[in-house]
Parts: sequence; C-alpha cells; structure tokens
Amino acid sequence: MLFCEGDQLRDLIKNVIESKYGVVRQTRHRIALKTLEESVINSYEYRSGYVEAGSLTTFAVSIEQLQAEGYLVPRSKSEKYKNTAVDSVYWLAESATSYEGWSESSMLRISDVKQLRLDYYRTHPQEQTMETWGYIERVYDFLRTAENREIVTREERSLELFNREKWLSESEGIQLLSRLGLTLDSIKAVVVRELFEYHIQNPWPVRCILISENHSFFDSAKRLMQNGKQICSIKPDMLIYGEGWKIVSSLLFLGELNINPLEVEIHYVGDMDKAGWDIYGKLKLSYPELNLKLALSIYKLMMELTKQSYNYAKEQRACDPTHLELVFQEISADPELKVFIEGLLESNQRVPQEVLNYEVMARLAQG
Repeated sequence: MLFCEGDQLRDLIKNVIESKYGVVRQTRHRIALKTLEESVINSYEYRSGYVEAGSLTTFAVSIEQLQAEGYLVPRSKSEKYKNTAVDSVYWLAESATSYEGWSESSMLRISDVKQLRLDYYRTHPQEQTMETWGYIERVYDFLRTAENREIVTREERSLELFNREKWLSESEGIQLLSRLGLTLDSIKAVVVRELFEYHIQNPWPVRCILISENHSFFDSAKRLMQNGKQICSIKPDMLIYGEGWKIVSSLLFLGELNINPLEVEIHYVGDMDKAGWDIYGKLKLSYPELNLKLALSIYKLMMELTKQSYNYAKEQRACDPTHLELVFQEISADPELKVFIEGLLESNQRVPQEVLNYEVMARLAQG
C-alpha cells in the first residue's frame, strides 16, 4: 500500500482513525499520537513506505492540518509529541465529517449476492465508514465470480482483497467477515499450517519425542543431543520447538514426516506459568489418542534449580480449569512439585524454562 506525502498521508490518518471510531460519532474520543502513528506505520506493507511518505515530519504536518480543520481538537494541557510542534494527545471531535454513511442505493446494488449480509451495518450506522465500504465492494466483486475462482491461502486472499496479507488473521479482518455473515470458505481461502522446527539426531524409527515451548531450551537441548547426552534424564529421538500455541495445530505434521504419532511417547515442557499449562491442556484435549505427557523430570529440575519465582511481564488471564485439571492429574505423581506449582498459581508467579540453560543442563548430563 503506497501513499505519497501531504494530503494522501492526511487522508490515511483519517482512515485509520475512522476505521476505529467510525465516521459518524456522537461523542469525542481521546487520540494519542504515539498509538496513532504506530497504526499509520502498520498500514504500509513495509515500514519504508512510511519513510518515503515523509515519516514523522509529514505526519506532524498532517496533524496540524487536521487540527486547523477542526477534526482534531487540542486538549487544555498536553506535552509536545517527540521533537515536533504538535501535541502528543488530542480530542477527536464528534461528527467531524459530513459523511453520512452508505446510501440505500449502494446497499441495494450489492444485495444480489445473497451470501453478503449488511444487517449489522444497517443497525449500526456509526460503523458505515468509507474504508469498510471499500472492503465490502471488493468482497462483493469477488463473490460474484467465486465459483470460477480457485482456493488459495488466507494470506494470499487477504492481500488480493485488502492489500494486507495478514489482515484476515487479525481481529479487524475476522470481525469484518463475521459481520458480513461470511467465512474463509466463502472467499475460497484456507489456513495453511506451518511445519514446526525440529531436530532428529538418530535415524528412524522415532520412538521418543520432546516438545519444548521455548526456543532457548530447544537450542540447548539440541546441542546436548548432538553431543550424545541426555536432556534432564530424557533421551529423545526427536526434538520439536513448539513455538507457543502453534504446536496445537502444527503437531499434525508428524504424519507428513513418516512418523506414526500413535507409536511414539511424547514429552512436553514449557514455562511454569499460566500460558504453559494452558498450551499443554489444549494439546491433551486436541490429541487424546496420543501418548502425551508432561516432562516431569524437567519440571522437577526447574523447581529445584530456580533461585526465585518471577513476575509476569503483563497481566495474564486465569488458566482454563479443564486444562489445569489435566495438568494436576499428572503433577500429582510428585507431591512436592504439585505444591510448588500451586504456590506459583496462588502468588501469580512463574518460572521460565531459561532457568535450565545449556551450562546447567550440560553439567547435569555429566553428573
């Protein structure tokens, strides 16, 4: 998506604002330029596009223009934004535009495609933005010829229809399809799962697999395997980097590697925190037929060797009770570990996998 200097960057700023707050507004809204500039930058396919458009200098000029038009209203007290002459925070005026939503004739024009539903937008006129209508027209044009189109990936269709390859995987894109009564199937798009990163030290057959949520632990464990050493009392044939929640879908690729997942023992280890327990619980529920278990020997060492528990970097939602129940069914085999994990949950603390770095694990392997 390419925008030039001056008026086009100003228009882009307005589009970004109105995509969030709507064209027709009954109340004013607080606009922080730091957040606004980040959103504008993310509107470009590459950051270089923003630089070519004039970067912060042209951004500030555009803000001054919008202030002069009464679109943005200065607050009584506000610091300057970075090294510019504009304020860091403004009020977005209510009904700051003469745009009155979509015309009835326009909405009737696309009613011949029955899949496309505008019920939500009819009952929420404040959401009838110019940007959204542009998207709807593109979707409409596609649906008219959909029967002659081939299935492509979600990212490919997203780029074609919305000029951003990631948009349909983000909340805005998902929300648009939902409001229009559409799914990815409607626009002939599919989600393609990516193969996980893995390491196999010995030739097939693979009988034991260790999944690590964390890449640092994966790298250290890989070095140990390459040196013919066990990983905290486990000697896997295959090591997988789970990459957080991604492993829930990517584990399906075992079959494509000519590994029968029903014939292997799979150990999982992640951070001792809410996300780690939720990921494992989701894995267990998603693959009940697999011999999947927590790598208790590794968790035990994390408990014994950590010098402290750690705060969460940001607030975390509570664990899914069903996931926690599955975790404690296995953890209960080690009462000391169970008490330790209960303490972490009660105190809202965590222990990251990094407490077992390569030096520590190599020393343990020698002992």
